[in-house]
Amino acid sequence: MCVKKGSHIIFSDSKNTFPVPNHGSKDISPGVERQLLKILNLTINEFRKIK
Repeated sequence: MCVKKGSHIIFSDSKNTFPVPNHGSKDISPGVERQLLKILNLTINEFRKIK
């Protein structure tokens, strides 16, 4: 699940919640992206469709 709240996007899988800053055109760091994929059990393609 993905919810926008203020300047963050909140990712959650009912067990884990992971807030990611949303600063317009700035990309998130590769480390944060890898961590998010691992926590939410998503492929890179699934994740990029959400963004």
